[in-house]
Amino acid sequence: MTATTSDPFDGIVRLVLDTARFGFDLDHIAMTTRPDGGRSIRMVIDVQPSADCADITERLSRHPAITELCVVELTREDLGQAVVVAPGPANERILP
Repeated sequence: MTATTSDPFDGIVRLVLDTARFGFDLDHIAMTTRPDGGRSIRMVIDVQPSADCADITERLSRHPAITELCVVELTREDLGQAVVVAPGPANERILP
């Protein structure tokens, strides 16, 4: 998933805490500064195969510090690729 945050410390802490609280395993996390000065957070989490991207998006985007969130379903094979896009909209959820 990728998230945009207005407050880098609050945003990353809330995402990590919610990831743990909902029982997801954290595989990778990185934060970068965008050209406009905002911060982007990229997290790779390991969830049950039955998990729904829409549900994950709703759970993790509820904090005011998270201004945008995109959750995309990946397979283990996808993780080695530079750019990965899910094959269909059922596997992706974006909230403004």
